[in-house]
Amino acid sequence: MKLPILFNPAASAAAKDPDDLLRPLPREQRERVEPWPFGPPWDFEPALAAAAAAGGPLFVWGGDGTAHHAARALIDKGAPVALAVIPGGSGNGLARGLRTPLEPAGALRRLLEGRELRMDLPRLDGEPFLNVCGTGFEAAVARRFEDLPSRGFSAYARACWQLWRTWEAADLTWDAEPLPSSPSQGRIERIKNAFHHPPPDLPARAWSLCFANLPQYGSGLWIAPGADPTDGALQWATLARPSWFGLMFEAYLLFREGGHTPLRREGRLHRASLRLERPLPWHLDGEPAPERDRAELTLEPRAFRMQVTGACPWT
Repeated sequence: MKLPILFNPAASAAAKDPDDLLRPLPREQRERVEPWPFGPPWDFEPALAAAAAAGGPLFVWGGDGTAHHAARALIDKGAPVALAVIPGGSGNGLARGLRTPLEPAGALRRLLEGRELRMDLPRLDGEPFLNVCGTGFEAAVARRFEDLPSRGFSAYARACWQLWRTWEAADLTWDAEPLPSSPSQGRIERIKNAFHHPPPDLPARAWSLCFANLPQYGSGLWIAPGADPTDGALQWATLARPSWFGLMFEAYLLFREGGHTPLRREGRLHRASLRLERPLPWHLDGEPAPERDRAELTLEPRAFRMQVTGACPWT
């Protein structure tokens, strides 16, 4: 049995040629995998059975939305194999956060040589996500992006621009307990937090709010640099609406791993019950979710099986 690689040949983000994907691989790796064209009605059952028979993992070649739906199918079946994501979307936030190479053939090779990571599984009102969920401006952008005829960073940037000046912040009411900074931070950062910075207060108002299991949105934007998918906690992060000055001199720091900017605040929590002043759109891994004015965030430690490369910083 060969490991299936699910891909949607009709996906608009980027053309996917299975021959280009497999050609650079050594012969023994090419013989382990088989590309499977995949589309409506999006039935994962045959691929899951094939991956389990071949000893896993289940490979999907696509973006964050494809990975999200594959993960849900795996969770519904009790995670019989790990999920391996070959970047093929417009943002690739999950792959970037796990430090998977962005070049598809290189990613496939490193994933075949890689290892399994037991990562935390967060949920929004019981619905699982792998990377990040959120509300406010970022969810409004996700909804607008979903309706656009094209994909890619330029389309996402247009959606952001269209909503930047008009989206309003919302008041928040929390039932949650903040946690100290992550032990995975550097030694100097931990010392600073221990002596000078107690856990940050949960925001009473937010323009854009997310709950992150991994540190990146996609397209290189570091929304929650302190996120750790193995620490049994969620990282919350807010973005303030940038002024013209902020757009010119601060926003670029969000695209640097070590970039510090007052536009972003973050902290940690185990779980949270959240009330919003009005119903707002939400997203799960960039996929639009129904509006709600109440939300329950929970997390199952080390409950999801993910195939990663040697570059992944977590064990």
